Amino acid sequence: MSTARRLCVPGIAYGGDYNPEQWPKDVWAEDMRLMREAGVTMVSVGIFSWALLEPSEGVYDFSRMDRILDLLHENGIDADLATPTAAPPAWFFKAYPEALPVDRDGHRLSYGSRQTFCPSSPAYRRAALRIAEVLAER
Repeated sequence: MSTARRLCVPGIAYGGDYNPEQWPKDVWAEDMRLMREAGVTMVSVGIFSWALLEPSEGVYDFSRMDRILDLLHENGIDADLATPTAAPPAWFFKAYPEALPVDRDGHRLSYGSRQTFCPSSPAYRRAALRIAEVLAER
């Protein structure tokens, strides 16, 4: 489990989104080196990681996120933990197809793209709240 540390960024934080869940682990060390070289002080993480954090409904795996946070902290880079709610996993849409958006002709869109969900869907809202609460509690 990753250990929390006190955020202490002097001045304005410099960085951006970091989405290492989208590429192999063997490049993460190089990512760290390049971020240090560029003077990065903070990155946002977890934005598109819902499928990795909750591989099936109610089953959580934080091992990859823990490793990412540990690597960042070992390299002096702070993390801004995002909610992963912009990209619900495939299992969610298989279980709750009513959460997919509908176009103006009444055709239900398919999943697989970022933010392809209906934000007013009760199923989406429950699931998004649950993953955000689990992250906050952790």
